[in-house]
Amino acid sequence: MKAYKLLEWGQPGQYVDVPKPEPGAGDVLIRMKAAGLCRSDLDMVDSAPGSAPYANSLEPGYILGHENAGYVAQVGSAVGDLKVGEAVVVHHMRHCGNCEYCTDGAEQHCDAFKRNAIGMTRGCGMDGGLAEYLLVPRTEVISIGDGDPVLYAPLTDAGVTAYHAIQTAVTRLKPGTSAALIGIGGLGAYGVQFIKLLSSARTFAVDNMPSRLQTAKEVGADETMLFSGDGAAAAEEIMASTGGRGVDVIVDFVGTEGTLKLAARISRPRGRVVLVGMQGGTMQVGWGLLATSCEFAISLGSTRQDLREVCGLARQGKLRIDIERFDFDDLDKAYDALRKGTLTGRAVVVFP
Repeated sequence: MKAYKLLEWGQPGQYVDVPKPEPGAGDVLIRMKAAGLCRSDLDMVDSAPGSAPYANSLEPGYILGHENAGYVAQVGSAVGDLKVGEAVVVHHMRHCGNCEYCTDGAEQHCDAFKRNAIGMTRGCGMDGGLAEYLLVPRTEVISIGDGDPVLYAPLTDAGVTAYHAIQTAVTRLKPGTSAALIGIGGLGAYGVQFIKLLSSARTFAVDNMPSRLQTAKEVGADETMLFSGDGAAAAEEIMASTGGRGVDVIVDFVGTEGTLKLAARISRPRGRVVLVGMQGGTMQVGWGLLATSCEFAISLGSTRQDLREVCGLARQGKLRIDIERFDFDDLDKAYDALRKGTLTGRAVVVFP
């Protein structure tokens, strides 16, 4: 079958021919219909040999693609609850089911698949879905009924990662509180929607692109702020808008020095800053640098239950899912658009 592999660090992916996988007793073979593309794909192919967090932790030679959806093509002998032709999505994070994290409801931190600062996932250290077929354990497949795999594919990472990050702080968002989402790209646009669905918090959206701020308004942001320079102007605007109170929950989907500095500037006592973006920034923490009793957390991935809940919201028509479609043969074009920032939605590769 045709597949798209990362063969060497620092080099673009390549189309290759590989054997079609065969399911074991507990496996599901999926005929791929859609695979979402992610900024982390570019981070992987751009990695210099030995560099963190990917090239110092993983071996190249795997099929890319970690936002995957399609149709059941074949099931193993022990799988009795899925039918051939059924539409499904795949939870991209792997889990062993046995370690203390898996048995305590935090499977995204699974010890068995942890590699330094990251976890091995499909399309990141092991074969993903940029291929005609994808082999997956039954435990990591979720049926979407009559849902369209093309629309659901980006929910399996961009959507559910944003959802999980917000779930870690949503109990703080009582009436009268506020939330700020920094970076309204593939994840941030979902983040705005989840904040509005799960709370009554006043929502600020921050980005350096006016077009993304317009999207934020369309999906429910109460106020938008343009990030420019070092972010000081956006911070002043937010602090003025809150009467100097600061923001209760801040989710940074970018993770640069500048965005983390903004998060610290607008933090509120007993608030929470959640970092999702992996752009290598750091935050200085100390008296006068971060609000007192304000928590800082790095949110990693999601759980299968998170994905079930996100798919449930999609089935109810509660999510706006913006995508830009590309043929499997046009991956270079799709990644180029992703790199240049010209996409009008999440890039989704559509298979015949």
